[in-house]
Amino acid sequence: MLTDYYHKIAHYLTDTFGANFIFLIILLTTGVSIVYFIIISYIITQMDKEYFLYKNGGDNQITDDVHIKKSYLSSKNSGIRYLVNIAKIIIGVFLLVCGIVMLVLPGQGLITMLIGLSLIPFPGKHKLEQNLLGRKSVRSSLNWIRAKANKDPFIFD
Repeated sequence: MLTDYYHKIAHYLTDTFGANFIFLIILLTTGVSIVYFIIISYIITQMDKEYFLYKNGGDNQITDDVHIKKSYLSSKNSGIRYLVNIAKIIIGVFLLVCGIVMLVLPGQGLITMLIGLSLIPFPGKHKLEQNLLGRKSVRSSLNWIRAKANKDPFIFD
């Protein structure tokens, strides 16, 4: 029964789009997945190992360097700061949508959703991040990627 259904779908797709088009789509999807994995791996390895720690009653711990950079941006280039925040939100929403799609398609769906959520400011963000980080598979995947790059593992709450 399942093989009959598969053959019907295969014939429909081949008749509708052609075998060359389907092969091209498979190649493009594979290539984009590989490039995406490389980009996400780079982002994960560049993050601070204490990124997911949540301290001081809801505020992320801010080091002196970050505080100096934020004060510099806020005093001189407030317009640039707003553009950077808007770009972060747009990229975050895009990654969140991609992560949701990757739950059914090939890819690192939960990790992509986690990175997307970390870029978007919204109420309940910490609770949702902690729910995703509570999954052993997500934590082990993040730390596996960092271990391959000879980086220290993330420290979680």
